[in-house]
Amino acid sequence: MVTARMRSTILFASICLLTALAAAAPPTPATAGEHTAQVLDIRWQPSGEATYITAHLSGPVRFRTAATKDVIRVDMWPVAGNADRVMLLDRGVASQVTVRRLAPEVLRVGVSLREPARFKVFTADDRLTVTVFPQQAGAVPLPPSVGYRSLTAPTGAGRARVHVATVDAAGGNLEIKPALGGAAVAAAERTSHTATRVEALAAINGSFYSSAGLPIGLVVIDGRLLSAPLPRRSVFAVDATGRAWIEPVEFSGVVIPEGGGRIPISAVNRPPQAGGVALYTPEFGPLTFTQSLVAVVRANEVIGFSHGRPAIPPDGYALAATAAQQHLLLGLTRGQRVILEMALSPPGIQQAIQGGPRLVRDGRAFVPYAWEGFTAGFSRLRAARSAIGITAADKILFVTVDGPSRQSTGMNLPELAALMQGLGARDAMNLDGGGSATLVVGGRVVSALPRGGERTVSSMIVALRRPTDRTP
Repeated sequence: MVTARMRSTILFASICLLTALAAAAPPTPATAGEHTAQVLDIRWQPSGEATYITAHLSGPVRFRTAATKDVIRVDMWPVAGNADRVMLLDRGVASQVTVRRLAPEVLRVGVSLREPARFKVFTADDRLTVTVFPQQAGAVPLPPSVGYRSLTAPTGAGRARVHVATVDAAGGNLEIKPALGGAAVAAAERTSHTATRVEALAAINGSFYSSAGLPIGLVVIDGRLLSAPLPRRSVFAVDATGRAWIEPVEFSGVVIPEGGGRIPISAVNRPPQAGGVALYTPEFGPLTFTQSLVAVVRANEVIGFSHGRPAIPPDGYALAATAAQQHLLLGLTRGQRVILEMALSPPGIQQAIQGGPRLVRDGRAFVPYAWEGFTAGFSRLRAARSAIGITAADKILFVTVDGPSRQSTGMNLPELAALMQGLGARDAMNLDGGGSATLVVGGRVVSALPRGGERTVSSMIVALRRPTDRTP
């Protein structure tokens, strides 16, 4: 007869054995072999005021970006081989290019600047090109389907400066979607830099984000779930037909191993929560966060176990558990087949970002801040604000309110709701505000910036020309 104490002892011994095996014999790197590119050559070429830095590769790579007024950084992975070098540039806004290895399969290209600049990144199967150019060259001509106006609106403390971009997505053959700051979940970037990088006609800062720079709540881009939703909070979403709506969204996720069993997913691209493991997808970045136990899956097959920060395979994912949750991964074995099942309700979401609370429902001001998990103080605070709305004609409103200053009082949530209703919103939702509130139209920041300058954020909502209409 097996007693409760015996079962506890067996379980403890199994955990210790698996942890020891993972430490002693780490798995084959998750991006090794045919999925790892070699750097064949890196060159730079001036063209007018622009500079092109191109890495010629033996295969495709992923990338993330970051920038300050002095330097642009582009990390690419999975990349093998020694490519460290320094190149001095004698013209243009870029003065120097450094290439160095950041991690075993991560290469960083750093571009030092003579003056603040904008940049774009282009990728193909055999190359990655960073184009750097002066800030003034980032201007984008607007089609008739995108309009901008500034106005002042009354508040309980005076008047606030408001900026409104109106986007006719259906009539202008445009698409509205989230974008990741820095092109990865575990990255952050200024809204204006992201707007230039993705060639946005208009862009507004998106979701709230954690101290680690991760988006809080649901993010879906082109049908790919990149961050799971919080319960009850409002979501701006676009379905496969192009219809935009605002509602809460529910999530369920599970990994089903061959032979039986179910492993619940408690988080997507962020540390695991109680009762489940975390799922890290390739969009997160090259490596997971540090975890006690990680199972690496490629092509629906467990390829190994590790701890710390293993690489995330480009054709798979990683399952991570805390020390108290390792038992959830104990039943998996190397070479075992697994099935990943994730679902959102309502289904069919192609693009989505979570903010909250809601501001307008069916044309009426409606601010259920407590229901969505916000405090009364947050609702009453008069601050810089960002919001997104949908009009009765299905046009999309990107709206920011300048924060308290001599020219603006900022707004609290009831005032923001009244503003969105007055602008013709049938439905509207609050976005992250304060120092994050930023509106970019035609490549130019039109909203007032905080004293410290434009803030980096984890996500944005952008208006883009549909792929067939974009400049090649």
